[in-house]
Amino acid sequence: MTAVPELWGVLNVTPDSFSDGGRFLAVDAALRHAERMCAEGADVIDVGGASSRPPGAAYGAGAQDVPEDLEVARVVPVVEQLCARGWRVSVDTTRAGVAERALAAGATIVNDVSGHPSDAMLDVVSARGAGLVLMHSRLDGRVAPPATTYADVVSEVLRELGGEVARAANHGIPAERLWIDPGIGFAKTASQSATLLGALARFVETGPRVLLGASRKSFIAALAPRADGTPPEPRERLAGSLAAVVFGVVGGVHALRVHDVAESRQAALVAAAARGARGAPASSGACHG
Repeated sequence: MTAVPELWGVLNVTPDSFSDGGRFLAVDAALRHAERMCAEGADVIDVGGASSRPPGAAYGAGAQDVPEDLEVARVVPVVEQLCARGWRVSVDTTRAGVAERALAAGATIVNDVSGHPSDAMLDVVSARGAGLVLMHSRLDGRVAPPATTYADVVSEVLRELGGEVARAANHGIPAERLWIDPGIGFAKTASQSATLLGALARFVETGPRVLLGASRKSFIAALAPRADGTPPEPRERLAGSLAAVVFGVVGGVHALRVHDVAESRQAALVAAAARGARGAPASSGACHG
């Protein structure tokens, strides 16, 4: 039977994230948004202090580099407050130093979107007994050749993720503490991202839990422009995001990283019911899972 995936609510404490940059930079604003997402059914709050938007046609040069001490200053106070409420927290970072500080503050998962976590990152996760998301990417995630050159995008992404799972195992991180993420929108064209959405069951079959992060991404704008041919802004991509949620449920993924928690929860529940899910929703509405 199809289970209802967990919902990971996106909390960007940044001035420049592609969808909501600047809205939740202040700690009190971040906490209010987290409370709202938990009330709407989030199981995990995924906190990021540095934008990861990749270079390419959609975002130009991509995200600017953020000094590590600034990323820590943005992330750790929010993580501390969320964990003090007993909520499950993931930290979205590619830096071992930031991960170390966030895990010490109570986070239990590291969401690394680099495509190839550093040995230092793997050692921090291993030592802390934390969970780790291994997202597929290439180079700097650029949506252009050679990063987007694949003979078979599904097989190659699976193979490259398998290599990262093996690296994690070599650092003492077992499969049960891992999630894999196909990396929608990172080093993939819109068409390649759509192909991966249609092949999620193959990722689920590999063993580690699968996290899908497709919410509001630019591939939606490329695949579904407005009627006048112009690309919809991130806030206009809810319908496309929910289509990805449905494909995630049908494919059997274990978690969905989303901006719009209430709407995503509703779509996931209907899709799971159509697939024959039994039992209560995965979401408790209190970020406990």
